[in-house]
Amino acid sequence: MTEKLTINGQSVWVIVEALDAQHGNPDIIPAEYFIAYYNMQEPPVAASSHEPGKMPGKLFTDGGDSPKRFLSPVEAIEYATEKLPEIMEL
Repeated sequence: MTEKLTINGQSVWVIVEALDAQHGNPDIIPAEYFIAYYNMQEPPVAASSHEPGKMPGKLFTDGGDSPKRFLSPVEAIEYATEKLPEIMEL
C-alpha cells in the first residue's frame, strides 16, 4: 500500500508492507505485522523490500536497526504523519 502525504508543504510517500512475524515457532499464535518506509520521491511501482536493490524508501525503525512493527496499515500511516515532520527537519 502506498499513501501520499503532504508534510510541511512537501509530498512524501509512505509505503506499508506486511511482515510475517511468526518465524516458524509452533508455540506462537501467527500474527501479521506491518512495516513502513518513506520516500521523498514517488517510488517506482516495482519497488519492494522483497526484491534486492529495489527498496521503496527509508525504513522506519524502532530506534535501532530493526524495523518498527505496526499492527495495521492505519497505525503505520498515523505514525508516519506524526514522525515525518521531525525527520524532515533534520
